[in-house]
Amino acid sequence: MNRIHLVSWIALIAFAGAACERTETPEPFPQAAADGWVAAFNSGDAAGLALMYSEDSQLLPYDRPAVNGTAAIQEFWNTYNPGQVRIEVSGVNAERAGPYWFREGSYSAIYPDEGEPRVGKFMELWKQVGSAWLLYRQMWSPNEPTPPESPPMIAPGQEGAA
Repeated sequence: MNRIHLVSWIALIAFAGAACERTETPEPFPQAAADGWVAAFNSGDAAGLALMYSEDSQLLPYDRPAVNGTAAIQEFWNTYNPGQVRIEVSGVNAERAGPYWFREGSYSAIYPDEGEPRVGKFMELWKQVGSAWLLYRQMWSPNEPTPPESPPMIAPGQEGAA
């Protein structure tokens, strides 16, 4: 009887050890996709940016209504003038959430005519479509209010002219 118990324990330990050896390395975040988005933005490629989103994607800008689908997202980026601003991301955390990747972090938006970068935070949800990882949801917000636009320049002598 003791021999049966000993064999059972040995089998259990061997099985547990084999199971521990089979643990897989977690899949890494598809960083190349995120790097491609930053490169397309910084180069001013609105069409390239639109390719980074799934057909059922939603862009959630901080100062405008939600933008749905790749055609509307491309139009949004056309009017947003990417390439006029350089984006850098930092403090990024990415976690797998079922079939999605959740990613959050900070960004610096560097405007050529401003001394200090505008700093904010972002959240993204990526999903796999075929073999590509595409943005499914994206939102961002600045840490401080956007500076007001400068009033239009009035030429001397034109103050009263309308």
